Amino acid sequence: MEDRFQGPVPVKLGVASDLQGKAKKPVAGDRTASPMDDAAVVSVDGSPVARCALRACRHPGAWVFITLAGAILFAAVVQPAWCPSDEKCQHIAHDEAPTVYNQCAAFALGCVLVHEVASLALTWKNAQQAIDVIHNIRDFMIPGVFLCVTFAILVIENVAHMNSTKWHAHVARGATYLDSTPVYTVFYVEWLINVPILLILAGRYALSRPLDEVARPLVVTNVYIIFAWAGYFIQDMAARVIVVAIAFILYFFASVDMLIWVRRFYDGNSVAELGYLRPFLTISLIVIFGLYGIVYLCRLCGAVSGGSEWLFFLVMNASTKLLASIAFAGIRSAEYHSLLLDMVANTNTVFQRSLTAAEIRDKFLLSED
Repeated sequence: MEDRFQGPVPVKLGVASDLQGKAKKPVAGDRTASPMDDAAVVSVDGSPVARCALRACRHPGAWVFITLAGAILFAAVVQPAWCPSDEKCQHIAHDEAPTVYNQCAAFALGCVLVHEVASLALTWKNAQQAIDVIHNIRDFMIPGVFLCVTFAILVIENVAHMNSTKWHAHVARGATYLDSTPVYTVFYVEWLINVPILLILAGRYALSRPLDEVARPLVVTNVYIIFAWAGYFIQDMAARVIVVAIAFILYFFASVDMLIWVRRFYDGNSVAELGYLRPFLTISLIVIFGLYGIVYLCRLCGAVSGGSEWLFFLVMNASTKLLASIAFAGIRSAEYHSLLLDMVANTNTVFQRSLTAAEIRDKFLLSED
């Protein structure tokens, strides 16, 4: 009752990905290459020392070392006083930073963290059967792990704000309107951990850039965060202006590097082919970091109160990570869809055609004859 034709469909692996708007030619940061593969390394002109330094910066351990060394060095130079040691600072911190906001934020972020962990666990459990068939399926899990880490750190940050002793803050020095006001160091510590994760998500896992390209803006971003924090404790106005200016210059260079990620992602392909979803996170981070800088500068100049700055940082910290989670929900959906198309395109497919009523009648009459 059925006509059957069985045979393999001669489709090369990757055609389905092309249909989904991915790059049609290999790029340095293609997901098929290992992040540490030498073939994915961007060529660098310069001395052997410079090339060796670049290779060293590819390792996360080097990023951690540079960040810790910079933070310890600046803390030793500016020697900030703890807020609990200054009665005025502690009083201001209690008035301008009510813990009810942190309680609400911690509860909401805790719910999001539970959702991310449950989603990651269920996805991993369901993917176990396909690990032997799809060798890079673990790569799909890594962004989820990073997002869980960022939300966990945010919860810890908000819990730290609830402490009545305000041990997480230091005493600002310098201009009259800054003296004895709290600088919430816990914000800067959270940024030194979570911002590199966001940059890795945006550069490596959204735009498929190699770690060599991600390393420089990541390290530069952490360095200008440390410069910005130190600016609150430098009493000499000229020195403070220099430090803050350097921080904004470093932000500019890091932003240019991030825009280069986007340009190279689109290299040789139209926007219509690759879409806007993957570059969206990178562009958003550049804009958001710029807004952070504007509010920070307004606080240094006395245009914004410490309480307004604290509330802005609190809201934007949570909003930025939620934005990353939403962006990767869309990216994961597109990746799974592309993966299914690849699997269908490379599977031996059985084509079946059901006979119409007229064809059945004709065959029955022929058999009677």
